[in-house]
Amino acid sequence: MSNAHPFWTLPLAGGAKLLLTPCPGTKGANLQDSLMQLKDAGATAVLTALEMGDLPDEGLNQLAEQCKALELKWFHLPIEDDCAPGDEFNASWPQANKAAQVMLDNGEVLVVHCMGGSGRTGLIAARIMLDRGIGLDSAIEQIQALRPGAFTRQAHIDYIKQYK
Repeated sequence: MSNAHPFWTLPLAGGAKLLLTPCPGTKGANLQDSLMQLKDAGATAVLTALEMGDLPDEGLNQLAEQCKALELKWFHLPIEDDCAPGDEFNASWPQANKAAQVMLDNGEVLVVHCMGGSGRTGLIAARIMLDRGIGLDSAIEQIQALRPGAFTRQAHIDYIKQYK
């Protein structure tokens, strides 16, 4: 096995958890090992906040295929780096969020990632938490306690404040 893939656990009510992490297959661990570590930590689904061009070659397709092979549900929620979500995210979000909320209601563990595991990752985690009735300030505080780089971009702050 390659090096351990880093992740940070954000506990939610009912035993559910969000695992906040950099992109699987980066940080010195290969893609399959990264996903296996996340699955071993209880993950049942992966929410990816990357655009197609964020990974080299067929990286995003490989991520989707590896998730399927490991029986992890995969949701693609593209957000441009350092930007607020746009039309493509907005089209994908309702269905992905509905599925995520049902899984979390069942006490499941969901992986949320972008490239570095802070900015876009924190944004999606906060949207999920707000929809679970957690206040905006509490959500941001909990996320930043694990990922201090979250909510350091004004576009992310302005975006998430719409949903409090």
